[in-house]
Amino acid sequence: MTRNMMIWPTAALLFSSAPALAQEDVRVACMPDIRTYCAAELASFDRDKIRACLIDNIKKTSPACQAAAKARRDAEPAKKEGE
Repeated sequence: MTRNMMIWPTAALLFSSAPALAQEDVRVACMPDIRTYCAAELASFDRDKIRACLIDNIKKTSPACQAAAKARRDAEPAKKEGE
């Protein structure tokens, strides 16, 4: 039973890792920009508000943030098609 309890979470992690990694890349690349342009939303701890603010301000963000956001956006349709 212990082995089965380990297999399912590992399988779920493998199948969902690409979008999760893309999301982490955005978080790392965009955190300075989020702090600059979306401080109020960041303080609210509301991911939807932070994401909306980042989208609204994406043209003001660093090239690294823009590239990570684009990669995250591009990873999303692949996830939906695979479901």
